[in-house]
Amino acid sequence: MNSRPLLLLTLCLLLGTTLWVWGERSTLKPNGESDSTDQSNTAEVPVDTRGILSSKIQSLEQEDRSKFLQVQASLDSLADRKVQAAGVWKSLSSFWLTREDMLGAALCLDLASELHPTSDDFRDAGLYYGSAVHSLQEGDSAIAAFCRNKATALLAKALENKPGDLDLKADWAHALVQSSPAPMQGVQALMEITRVEPKHLKAHTHLAKLAIESGQFPKAIARFKNLLEWYPGLGSTYLGLGEAYFRNGNKDSAVIYLQQYRGLVQDPETQQQIDSYLRQINP
Repeated sequence: MNSRPLLLLTLCLLLGTTLWVWGERSTLKPNGESDSTDQSNTAEVPVDTRGILSSKIQSLEQEDRSKFLQVQASLDSLADRKVQAAGVWKSLSSFWLTREDMLGAALCLDLASELHPTSDDFRDAGLYYGSAVHSLQEGDSAIAAFCRNKATALLAKALENKPGDLDLKADWAHALVQSSPAPMQGVQALMEITRVEPKHLKAHTHLAKLAIESGQFPKAIARFKNLLEWYPGLGSTYLGLGEAYFRNGNKDSAVIYLQQYRGLVQDPETQQQIDSYLRQINP
């Protein structure tokens, strides 16, 4: 069986279980197909914040587009009131969040932080950008690079104001791995966090997922097992173990951990997705 569908499912669901900000549902179909109803041709779209946002607005259904533009129009009267204008952009970010669109949310919150910078907005916008990469089509490489670079830059700004926040540092380090041509700097930052706090949840989770992405499945299994020992009942750990074992060629163990993960999930849509993949692993 092609392992790519399970890997993509894992990435999406891990995002949904390890951070509230990553709480978007996977749009994958059981056979690895993805919804493309709101994806537009971005070949000629300027790869900057406003250019991408303009394209996304045009791709909305007419009713939603009208709602968005109506709120956006209020910005014209707030040219000299940056805090209020930032509030409007935040509300527009929420508009996209209710539609489970991380890229739209990131773009609007990014624009809000330009007007009224806050550490929390830098952090959230950075995390939204990082999450958005997983919903892009394969041909959107320029936008994916834009999102990764934005995620790293915004999380770095947030970290400037909260240098002692290890969770934030772990997210920045992970973003750095994804965006940098020299990813070891980010890996080393994650390792440093585990030396300061040996059972740090985010750092170990990021390192485990990176081990899967780099094909180091035994390392991923070891890290996820440690997390399972330290944080019993953590759903993302069972999911990660299922992915790591499957990619390592051990289907029986993969099925066991995915079944355990399914037992922890309350969302019927996610349960159906797990069932579909379990049937593909073990017909």
